[in-house]
Amino acid sequence: MNGRVIDLVREYSDFLTYCIFGAMATGVNMLSYELFYRILGWPNVLSTALSWLSAVSFAFVTNRLIVFRAKKGEARRPIIQELGFFYLCRALSGVLDIIVMFIAVDLMAWNHTLWKFISNLLMGLCNYLAGKFLIFRQKAR
Repeated sequence: MNGRVIDLVREYSDFLTYCIFGAMATGVNMLSYELFYRILGWPNVLSTALSWLSAVSFAFVTNRLIVFRAKKGEARRPIIQELGFFYLCRALSGVLDIIVMFIAVDLMAWNHTLWKFISNLLMGLCNYLAGKFLIFRQKAR
């Protein structure tokens, strides 16, 4: 039984690590949103965009170095190309975040914290798939 658990952890280690650091990026996103929106009183859409930028910057570093384990000298895209592609893919989920938050908070006046969390779950799934299959994919050896 223990051997099977270890095999499952190895098989899904990228996903499990992504979940841990994804939860941390969600924390960065939610805390910075609360800072901008509730504490500083900035508009919802601006707060959403700035919190997205904070979380994406955190996520790039952790995804590149820890989750998808980029190693020096590995045959991969140049870092500038990888960074640009990362932000481009994340921009698509950032638009999703802004749309969800605009509808939920500005139009429907629903709880901003709950909807920020829901939006982060949707973005997390989209971002994992983009990171795994588009941005940090390793070339066949």
